[in-house]
Amino acid sequence: MEDLIPIGQFGAASRLSPKALRLYDENGLLPPARVDPDTGYRLYRLSQLRDATLIGLLRSAGMPLAEVRRVLREPSAVRLDEYQATLAEELAERVRILDYVRRILKEEQMFEVQTKTLGPLRYVSRTAHVRVEELPRHIEATIQELRAKNVPAGPDFVVYHGEVNEDADGPVEVALPTENGEHERPATEVAFTVAEGADTTFPAIIGAYDAVATWAKQNGRDLDGPPLEINRCEEGQPPRLEIAWPIR
Repeated sequence: MEDLIPIGQFGAASRLSPKALRLYDENGLLPPARVDPDTGYRLYRLSQLRDATLIGLLRSAGMPLAEVRRVLREPSAVRLDEYQATLAEELAERVRILDYVRRILKEEQMFEVQTKTLGPLRYVSRTAHVRVEELPRHIEATIQELRAKNVPAGPDFVVYHGEVNEDADGPVEVALPTENGEHERPATEVAFTVAEGADTTFPAIIGAYDAVATWAKQNGRDLDGPPLEINRCEEGQPPRLEIAWPIR
């Protein structure tokens, strides 16, 4: 019992506040060596200072508590490398968003909107609830599945029946036109624009949707149904998506 020190001294030595120490205790990261049954006062061992220091440093690096727990259970530089790679990806994504916001602030005209009649067409499809981080892989895998079982009669497309973002998961319908498809889209007037290259990825692709919605409002038209992303990319060429929104 001689190496036990009270929470105040332990917090000072580890540079962690009593509030943080209680949080780490509640989450199973750093339980005290002893809790006084009468007062509830926490006591820690000096040997726990190393873990306390590691937790503080990892939290300062923004690491979530669940990931900190894994590092403490399995100390390994590999876990740190994986987390650093995740941070780099998140930073790159935030930089892309900021670059896009700069374009908006400059009020650059990024997309030209036109109208046309789309369809009629028959098609096969698969519908699923998908989170935004899973969306590209899901679309690619589903298109490959549909093409393996059917002869395409036109470019594949995706119908967004609901929002897809960090909080919402669609649903999303991935479709492939075929001669004898089980579904049919009637001829529909759409407002559309085309995004190419980097503009086909988030967040720039949002600008294409905004452009179509803004055009409809400015021209006294109403959006009439879920939007479509039609794959207009030719083999060996940069990505090219047509954003088509039914109007009335």
